[in-house]
Amino acid sequence: MRKKVLYVVHRYAPFPGGSENYVRNMAEETLHRGHEVWVLAGEHKGDLNGVRVTKNPFILLKKWDLIVVHGGDLPVQKNPIVRLTLESAKRLKSPMLLMLIIPSDSRIYQRATRAVKYVGCSTTEDWELVERENLLPKSVQIRHSIDEKVSIGMPGFRAKYGIETKYMFLSCGGYWPNKAMRELVSLFDRVDREDITLVLTGYDNRYNLMPEESKFVKPFMIDDRNDVISAILEADLYVMHSHREGFGLVLLESMLNKTPWAARNLAGAKLMNKFGFAYDTDEQLLDYMKTFSGAPQKQIEDAYIYVTSNHLVQNTVDDILQLTLTS
Repeated sequence: MRKKVLYVVHRYAPFPGGSENYVRNMAEETLHRGHEVWVLAGEHKGDLNGVRVTKNPFILLKKWDLIVVHGGDLPVQKNPIVRLTLESAKRLKSPMLLMLIIPSDSRIYQRATRAVKYVGCSTTEDWELVERENLLPKSVQIRHSIDEKVSIGMPGFRAKYGIETKYMFLSCGGYWPNKAMRELVSLFDRVDREDITLVLTGYDNRYNLMPEESKFVKPFMIDDRNDVISAILEADLYVMHSHREGFGLVLLESMLNKTPWAARNLAGAKLMNKFGFAYDTDEQLLDYMKTFSGAPQKQIEDAYIYVTSNHLVQNTVDDILQLTLTS
């Protein structure tokens, strides 16, 4: 049966970013299955690939089989459209799913989790929050995911950006405070190896946190997603040093491209720690980088099998559409 689904996010593709592309993937996969799909976004550049996109909040008043809100309580994601949607949850006629993304104790989140019909969880931190707040009866698993079609890199990044050392370590994302790029560079400076280049890519430097370039540290501003995926493919190690993440979709992209990863032991890294190196302290990461010469091939192959079986966009949309059968 054809369903009507509205996705809500602070900003929509083709703007760069994890939230922007994650919602795009879900919306396009839902559309591909023959359902009616709209996106309500605070910032957007118009309809995209058949998905209708608007910033008019009155669309919330239409009858939907499900309204899916991409949460996230980071400052950059606090958009009036998302806030209005959450504040209206109790008054709207349509069932709403709030994907927690990053658990928060903010007042608007506390109110919203009690007003919506479903609370979507994907990490240990999500489930800890709903258990603490007595929300388990309305909580559902919504698996984080990537779109395989646009997440497999092609060779060429090293040649294009002049990376000549034996090993290339990589960290990507906007140069946001939570990404801890400067802290990562400070650690890497202590590795004291001349066979590794640390490459950093970002698409936004509004906080002026882009690190300085040096002989073995190369920060870039890159908007082209193809270049970023190419970098992930050619990296010898992906490092996610963030101290706050909704999941860490870059870990899934790394696993799909058979690139080893190291990440702070939170969100997706905690969930998938047997497929990479999850660390609790800076010193553990420092020691790992100092001695790095590759990851076990079996771990890399197991990670690939895991991500292609559990964390592609088809899995996420399966989880979401299942809710429309009971709403």
